[in-house]
Amino acid sequence: MSGNKTEEFVNQLTTSRIYDLGQPYWWGMPVHPADPPFLIYLYRYHEHTEKLFQSIAPGLGFADSLELITTSMHSGTHLDALCHMSKDGKLFGGVSAAEIESHVGYTRMSVEEIPPLVKRAVLLDFPKYKGVDILPERYEISPEDIEGALKAEAVDIKRGDAVLVRTGYSRFMTTDGDAYLHKFAGMTAASARHLAAKKISVACSDNLAFGVPKPFELHQAFLVENGIFIIKSLNLEQLARDSVYVSTLIVLPLKVRGATGSLVRPIALAPS
Repeated sequence: MSGNKTEEFVNQLTTSRIYDLGQPYWWGMPVHPADPPFLIYLYRYHEHTEKLFQSIAPGLGFADSLELITTSMHSGTHLDALCHMSKDGKLFGGVSAAEIESHVGYTRMSVEEIPPLVKRAVLLDFPKYKGVDILPERYEISPEDIEGALKAEAVDIKRGDAVLVRTGYSRFMTTDGDAYLHKFAGMTAASARHLAAKKISVACSDNLAFGVPKPFELHQAFLVENGIFIIKSLNLEQLARDSVYVSTLIVLPLKVRGATGSLVRPIALAPS
């Protein structure tokens, strides 16, 4: 890349609007009922370490503090790797889950194999398409809804895109755990397969379960049948308020060997 093109590229990045799509993590946050809770402990206090570091750096008053976090990789805003979901014991491509798993994780198809994701992203704002603030509880987004939203937004989905599905339920993440976990709207498995047929690479949702009425069937459609990564519990409200239907999604999964997923903090970039 020439100097002029590099400068132009840097200018485009530094002048872009940056949208933080991640949700916070905290003690007591809503997680799937079958998953372990998210727990954060202050493991080392400043006053506890001051004497220790006084012997290392006398006179500086140096101390530190750090925490211990216990969680699964599927709390809050997170990415599902291909080893996360199986169907009849088989992962994507017919790989036997039992043959690549052990007590320390997976030898293949785990999250450390996923490169940094930089994708053209299309926001499907279904509440706006339906003319409501939030989709009705347990509403099932259909393939017809997908095509209707695309037409209303005057956008298309290209091969390799990420798709951001807004239902409006991200507002309950920090305010109403019961509503967030049990009263959401989402996509059907037929809708997942409809998106998969467009050859997308990442499917994203603003709630935890993503699928209605059968969340696991939707997961199988994306992960097992089509090898499409899933990112859940995104905050898409600012993108929707600004009517940003096409953006650049950037996601950096943690390189945890053998893990079935990763906590992530995605961002979206859009022209200013």
